[in-house]
Amino acid sequence: MIKMIITDLDNTLLRSDKSISEYTISTLMKYQDKGIKIGFATARSKQSSSRFLNQFTPDVFIGYGGAVSFAGEEVISRFDIPADISSQLINKCLQEPDILYVHATNESVAYTNRVDTSDADLSHYKYVDFTLNDNISYLKISIVTSNPHVVERIASNFPMLDLLRYTGENLYRFANRNAVKWKAVKAVAEYYNINTDMVVAFGDDINDLEMIKNCGVGVAVENGIEEVKSVAKFICDISDNDGVAKWLEECVL
Repeated sequence: MIKMIITDLDNTLLRSDKSISEYTISTLMKYQDKGIKIGFATARSKQSSSRFLNQFTPDVFIGYGGAVSFAGEEVISRFDIPADISSQLINKCLQEPDILYVHATNESVAYTNRVDTSDADLSHYKYVDFTLNDNISYLKISIVTSNPHVVERIASNFPMLDLLRYTGENLYRFANRNAVKWKAVKAVAEYYNINTDMVVAFGDDINDLEMIKNCGVGVAVENGIEEVKSVAKFICDISDNDGVAKWLEECVL
């Protein structure tokens, strides 16, 4: 019996135009009305997810790649990058000419050294001079570069942090090693006294792999990467065809 549904956002619940269809929203609401907990588990910050949270209010929000989880407004788990490590990492990044931009976020701030923030996914960011903004602990620090060797060199100085590259992008994320979606899913499941065998999880990318593999029912979208599809119990239709909602309609309740 399924008691909780956890879904990634980008390329899983969201269509490629970054929208959630009315059909998907109505499907999620139907299961929520039947007492099943619904959660979003995303690399996005709460700020970046606000337009989706305004369309549908999940019971659970796991953000920043798993760095923090909320049940409603209550924080269930949180793993940040300490302020001193954050400052050292950002300073290293600023010294590398091949790193185009640095983005740093926590629940209350979203900073970038990119001047143009007109892109929809950057509109919540504030431009800052990072050399004047230190002593802040962030939930994730992301960098944009086309040179993976620079990223590897920087990462070698911070073995206490986890490094993730988003598939198909020149975007890399540094985070606390405990900041993973699966650990956050376990934390919120325990909070609600739900066995993770009763959780269905949907995803597409490498940061979804553990929760897809370890939840009771792991479902990968057809447009997901092969590593995730190989550990999933089921494959659903692509995100542009509302694969998550279709699978739920066919297989749950």
